[in-house]
Amino acid sequence: MYEAIIVGARVAGAAVALLLARKGHRVLLLDKYTEPGPVLSSHIIGEIDIYERLGISGRMDDSGIPPMTRMRVDLEGRILESDILVTPRSLCIRRELLDRWLLDEAVSHPLVTFRPRTKVIGPVMDKAGAVTGVNVENDAGRREVVHGRVVIGADGRQSTLASALKPLTRFLSDEHHPGVYYGYLSGVAPLPIPAVEWYWSGRDIILCSPMDEGRHCIALMTHDAIFRSGEGSLSERFMKRLGSIRTLVPRLKEAALSAQVRGAAQLPSYVRQAYGPGWALVGDAGAHLHPISGIGIDNAVCTAEMLAEELHLYFQGEKTWLEAMTDYESRRDERIVPQYHACLKTLARTEKSVAQEQLDSMDMLCTFPGLVRELATRGKDVYNILTEERSS
Repeated sequence: MYEAIIVGARVAGAAVALLLARKGHRVLLLDKYTEPGPVLSSHIIGEIDIYERLGISGRMDDSGIPPMTRMRVDLEGRILESDILVTPRSLCIRRELLDRWLLDEAVSHPLVTFRPRTKVIGPVMDKAGAVTGVNVENDAGRREVVHGRVVIGADGRQSTLASALKPLTRFLSDEHHPGVYYGYLSGVAPLPIPAVEWYWSGRDIILCSPMDEGRHCIALMTHDAIFRSGEGSLSERFMKRLGSIRTLVPRLKEAALSAQVRGAAQLPSYVRQAYGPGWALVGDAGAHLHPISGIGIDNAVCTAEMLAEELHLYFQGEKTWLEAMTDYESRRDERIVPQYHACLKTLARTEKSVAQEQLDSMDMLCTFPGLVRELATRGKDVYNILTEERSS
């Protein structure tokens, strides 16, 4: 019997498998894919220490991905830019790379057994209702039951385990949630200093970040139903929308999509119950924030570490199952629930138009350097006013 069966071998699942194996626990890691491929994602990571502990920082450094140290916010052509305060650097990483790095680290450990091309049909339960394993089917159609002390759902927003067990959804909202579409572009003229670029354009948000091989990842977050159903291909509509951002257009003269545009029209935010008898959820299977938050990947690996630590204490007999999982959920929620509420507030702002008179005031600030200097001297007061309004 395995101590842990992990359903899903992307960032959260691979991280849990690796961390549990390092603590001496036998793990079965399952996924229906053959190789990690593209997936809808924020693509942005900002944490540093967790990736060092997972052993992939060297691959990040050698990847050629420019570290972004600046935040650039463009409001209808008015630009504010500064050093990023919350982390020394951010990276924009294709999930085909990141997921492969983490999976390689996990499967290199002798206590991790990886079975690709394996579809999980559903959980197996005992008479008391506790999960004791999973029903699986390989790509040849052969089914079997695999048993483990704990089954972990790390299989994303459409989690098979969560769908079967129906955990309590503690927070849920799709209000003001735009669709998200992203593409990888070559030929985008880079900024002198790599930055996370955020464009407010009407009700839409465009994010632009440099990535590997000289390309940029550009994400479009839009409420526009016409965009989703308009004429032409999705890629054509995507490029046309980017062409309406006048401060971005000059850098797109040589730009071309290097892969098809991907995305989804509906992406609700939620926080689910994190555990039950014999099972636990991690990553997007347990909690998902709209990509506007930009912290989904970091949340997945950081909560994976929390889960691995608490499971280790349970396996060692230092905590009961209830104690370990209560502590895991508490630690997870301490990190994610405030982010959930902040995410909803940012999404609500997409519905608020900025009057031309207010934009004219921004133009005045940007035109006269003396006013910018004066704004800086009163920056703390302005910040306090804005954050008090945000929390009210």
